[in-house]
Amino acid sequence: MKKICSLIFSSLIFSQVFAQQVAVSADKNNVFYLGLDNPITVTVENCSCNDLVVKTDNGEVTGKGCQLIFRGKEYGRAAIMVYKKAGNKLKEIGSNAFRVKKIPPPVFRIGPYGHSYDRKARSVVMANQQYVRAELDGFDFDARFAIDSFWVKIFYNDSCKTKSFFNTTGKISQAVLDAFSVLKEEDVVIFHKIYAKGPDGLQWQLDPLILTIE
Repeated sequence: MKKICSLIFSSLIFSQVFAQQVAVSADKNNVFYLGLDNPITVTVENCSCNDLVVKTDNGEVTGKGCQLIFRGKEYGRAAIMVYKKAGNKLKEIGSNAFRVKKIPPPVFRIGPYGHSYDRKARSVVMANQQYVRAELDGFDFDARFAIDSFWVKIFYNDSCKTKSFFNTTGKISQAVLDAFSVLKEEDVVIFHKIYAKGPDGLQWQLDPLILTIE
């Protein structure tokens, strides 16, 4: 009887490789993301984890025992190869390919505001914020983004005048906070040309956020 080796990350995807049935899947979403630690777990029936070696052709696989981490080098495709130690040699017993994707774009936020349906904002809430941020919605990984810079444009309803402010980093400058403190009803605040850097090292330009003061 052929020995059945199972490489189980969470769910099972079976493929016939090297005359053995090997199951390969990712812990989360069945894909890998650049710049993140993608956890994988290796278990093989009737075979110790210490007798296995797992490699990839796109990045690296690290860790000991059955708990491993995949980190991709570039987006596209990554093959995960499973080897069994046979004396001083390695025998490949299975492999499978996965997509390696870029992290999805984050949402720009200030305080409780940050979605397209956030049309209204309170001036007192705006003036009490110290930082803006970029966050992912509904993403299984803990991916941190850092705001590099953004512009703030304010349209004053009573005078029809505008003011613009350039802000570096995610900390809101005192000049912007001072402008927020005197906002009045129906004034419009636009955050635009927003740039943030993700854990993959890539810089993103985020969608603008438009708020009307109520």
